[in-house]
Amino acid sequence: MSCEWRSKTSLYADDELGAAAQQEFSAHLRSCGECSEALSEQLALKKAVRIAGNQFSAPAELHAKVFRQLHPRSSASSVWKSLSAAAGMAVVVLVFMLVARSPKTEEPMLAGLVDQHITALASANAVDVVSEDRHTVKPWFQGKLGFTFTPPELAGSSFKLLGGKVVYVQQKPGAELLYTAGAHKISVFVFRAANAEDHTAMWQRSRSFNSSRWSEAGLEFFLVTDATKDEASGLVNLFQQANRS
Repeated sequence: MSCEWRSKTSLYADDELGAAAQQEFSAHLRSCGECSEALSEQLALKKAVRIAGNQFSAPAELHAKVFRQLHPRSSASSVWKSLSAAAGMAVVVLVFMLVARSPKTEEPMLAGLVDQHITALASANAVDVVSEDRHTVKPWFQGKLGFTFTPPELAGSSFKLLGGKVVYVQQKPGAELLYTAGAHKISVFVFRAANAEDHTAMWQRSRSFNSSRWSEAGLEFFLVTDATKDEASGLVNLFQQANRS
C-alpha cells in the first residue's frame, strides 16, 4: 500500500517544501520505511547527476551554436528554421537543467554531506557501530581510515552519541558521527584536511539545514543539522577542544 506522503519525497530532497512541512516530513521519515526508501533513491539519483555534471561540460562550440540560433542574422525566410532549431535545442537544455538542478551557491562537498545527513535521518540503521561510549566508537575506526580523531566527552552536555560509520563524499573517505540534541540529530563528519592550516568554525545555511566547517590539527570537520546554530555550536566547541593540538 503506497504511503500518501511518498509524493513529497522529491520535494523534500530538493528543499522545495516550506520550513514547517520540511520538519514534518523529516519526522515522518523516522517511522515510514517506504518513504525512506523512496528518498534514498532520490538522493542516489541526485548524486549521480551531480557527479556527471562535474565530469562533463558543454563545449564552447555548442554554446556558440545555440547563441547563433537564438540571435540569427539571416533573411526572413530562414528565421523560422532558426527559431525552430533553437526551440528544439532550448527544450533539451531546459530539461537537462531541470533534472540536474542544484543550488549554484552550494559547493559539491557540502551538497554531498547534506545528502549523507538526510540519508542518515531516513535510515533505520543510520550507523555501523552503535554505541554511546566514545571509547568504543573511536577504536572502531582504526584501520578503516588513514587518520585518527578524538570524539569529545559529553558528560554534562545536552548531546548524546548514537554511533558512527565510514562515509565517502567526493571520493574522500571520512567518518560520520551521529548525535542527538533534544529532538534533533546532528551529523559530524571528519576528513583529512587538504592543508595543515587551522581555521575557526564557519556557519552557513543549506537546504533547511545549518552547517559548520572548521579544521584542527590536520583534520577537517563538518557539522550538519536541522537544529539551530545556538543548539549545535556547543558540539562544535567540544570537538575543537578534544582535537586541539
